[in-house]
Amino acid sequence: MALPIRDLAALRLEVERRRNAQAFDEKTLGAARASIADVRKRGDAAVLASVRAFDRKDARAADLWATAGDLRRAAAKLPRDVRSAIDVAAKRIGAFHGKQKPKAVIHRTPQTKTELVPQPLARVGGCVPRGVRGYPSTALMIGVPARIAGVKELVLCSPMTADGVIDPALAYAALAVDADGLLRAGGAAGVAAMAIGTKTVERVDKIVGPGNSFTTAAKWLVSAEVGIDGLQGPSELVIVAGEDAEPASIVLDLKAQAEHGGGPYAALVSPSQGVLAVVAAVAERLGGDNIGIFHAGSLNEALDAAIMAAPEHVHLAGRQASRLAPRARNAGALFVGTQTAVAFGDYVAGSNHVLPTGGSARWASPLRVEDFVRWMTRVEARGSLTAIARAGAAIAQYEDMEYHAASMEMRG
Repeated sequence: MALPIRDLAALRLEVERRRNAQAFDEKTLGAARASIADVRKRGDAAVLASVRAFDRKDARAADLWATAGDLRRAAAKLPRDVRSAIDVAAKRIGAFHGKQKPKAVIHRTPQTKTELVPQPLARVGGCVPRGVRGYPSTALMIGVPARIAGVKELVLCSPMTADGVIDPALAYAALAVDADGLLRAGGAAGVAAMAIGTKTVERVDKIVGPGNSFTTAAKWLVSAEVGIDGLQGPSELVIVAGEDAEPASIVLDLKAQAEHGGGPYAALVSPSQGVLAVVAAVAERLGGDNIGIFHAGSLNEALDAAIMAAPEHVHLAGRQASRLAPRARNAGALFVGTQTAVAFGDYVAGSNHVLPTGGSARWASPLRVEDFVRWMTRVEARGSLTAIARAGAAIAQYEDMEYHAASMEMRG
């Protein structure tokens, strides 16, 4: 048996179905709303109740916050090879994101000096999801650009383990980005604590990072009170492959994508019946859940399908498909060529793996240094202002803004 090879109409239906499903449903939204209200009312007691219900039954209030000292003690247990690997990843992420530092924009005329000035956020909270183990890679993806931007205080938030032990790799990554502490709670309660503030954790200015559907729903609900980066849903990958693509690497990329939790989706689109047949057969033997195989009339048609899907990841597999890279758009991250495993982007390429999902790549962008900066306009008037005062007053008078006009005319 092999996975079915379907046409592009089936892919469009699948994309539409997944978009309509959204990042969270009404039941999840209601649960998140209740959790936020509870944290708003009871603070740490509500956060602790959530941790006991979902993560560690006998958690204590003192367990909710891990200091830098707690993180150092936990990180000491991390094997040297993993420690070195995290160092490599942090260095590469830092090198790429270091080139993204925003610069002020200055415009001078005889009458005015107008500036757009970047200001780092004072306090940021980063959501680090947890599966069987922690995700130190996500701590790096959040913390490295935050620190490059100049964020003064960085708090990470991640679910407590069932045994109460702080994950050594997460602890080491948190230290690598100089996190001020780790809130050991996840989901809606963790988001609410960072957005509202409790005795344990001070309110942040912005919350970034992925999580489960409760995390995402909570981020949406608190977005009127704090900034958020976006609403990340289940992970997505569309592979566009030509006749010369390597089926073995495609299968690995599809299966790697399917490892993500929360209902990920991975699709292969190709005009090559041979490539499709081999991948469909092997993927079925390895377990084809959350994998779709689709036939396109041409490589250009396959790329158009990927553009339509606007997924988190697009991979152009093989030399033929790679030539289409200049025309590719609507992807959170584009991976070009057989050698470029999508998983590199999750760990060591230097790019960020916090990416738009659910079709939002049509307008949204990867997490980057600018996400940790706010911009302020600064204006200084000088010299003879008669000409611009008259122009400004004329517009103000047309809009029936009498005092606007008078305030400018006084300066002219």
